[in-house]
Amino acid sequence: MTRTFRKWFVSLVLTGAFVWVCFQWFDRPIALWIYNIFGGRRTPTEVADQILSFPRISAIVFVICGLAAIMGRAFSKFEAAVAMCTISTLATILIKDQLKFAFGRTWPDTWGPGIVSFVRDNVYGFHFFQSGKSFESFPSGHAAVTAAVLSVAWILFPNLRVICGIGVVTVDIALVALNLHFLSDVVAGSFLGGSVGLFTVALWRASELGMQVAKTNTVTLE
Repeated sequence: MTRTFRKWFVSLVLTGAFVWVCFQWFDRPIALWIYNIFGGRRTPTEVADQILSFPRISAIVFVICGLAAIMGRAFSKFEAAVAMCTISTLATILIKDQLKFAFGRTWPDTWGPGIVSFVRDNVYGFHFFQSGKSFESFPSGHAAVTAAVLSVAWILFPNLRVICGIGVVTVDIALVALNLHFLSDVVAGSFLGGSVGLFTVALWRASELGMQVAKTNTVTLE
């Protein structure tokens, strides 16, 4: 068992505990406080999500990187990081969609017609394995994708860690401040994205190690 795994597992336990604490005592007061101050004005995200679609952009970049790889291009560290970011993003999107269905949590505020929320309808909690747009608050997809990208940069480029940390925290605060998500949603989303980013880099490094071992154990027949 590696030190990295132990750290990740401890982080998982602490994240789960913090999410439970937020669910019990912090999520509702924060959502109501924001609503009382700013009202129900919402920043529309559907149009932006269509134009800046994370799955679409990631898929395009992934295909470009894949074509470059099979054409024999040697990737620089930055280019390899870009490829890993796309893989991390796509994997995060798939996983968070399954988790949203599994947890079935309602939103802090209504962001569209027919959307059930805590502020508008006094509906709060998890409705496990409940499908529908009203039950997709947990975990936050935007927080997860942000962490999925920036966690790769955090690991590969230590000199950028302050910027990466600020980026994750800024997105999380914005999501909560706009009542787009509960605090626990963004915490869970950030942990999810960070985990996938960690897994992606670990797989890449494991494959590099495997290739080195394979080359070392290769027997040349003359």
